[in-house]
Amino acid sequence: MNADKQKERELIISLSDKGKSVRDIAFDLDISKSKAAFWITRYKKTKSLEDKPKSGRPANLTKRNFTRIKKALHDKPPERYGGESMGWTTKMLLQFIKDKFGISYSLRYAEILMHKCNLSLITPRSEHQKASYAARTVYRMDFKKNSKTSIWVPNSSILTKQVSD
Repeated sequence: MNADKQKERELIISLSDKGKSVRDIAFDLDISKSKAAFWITRYKKTKSLEDKPKSGRPANLTKRNFTRIKKALHDKPPERYGGESMGWTTKMLLQFIKDKFGISYSLRYAEILMHKCNLSLITPRSEHQKASYAARTVYRMDFKKNSKTSIWVPNSSILTKQVSD
């Protein structure tokens, strides 16, 4: 447990033992009254200031595997349609995870993973009124002109500056 949390909890209990009210303890320590009351009650019942174990299902994806996925997403775009792709689709990520780690996830969770890995969703559009012709030409050379699939790419590979015509 965090040493600061432990000290705060011990201080709450010691002030309570000295006869201070919950309201005074909360004011002195700049915490909520409910937090002070909770730890006083918990200590009286269990004589412990430790956190209880967290409930819930353990994660299928370990931190190490998440790091490997993040590295793969940022290092090199996957091959797609017989050639190289500019980015990832959610379905491609799901297949990658299933092949590498044997874990199946939903499309929504794949989107969440993409966001956690700092990837941005690019949706192909026909043309934008502020679009630069030069930037559009470069983009079309990298991305299939008639592609109807949204892809995920690292933020560093997105053109942020407008190139004038």
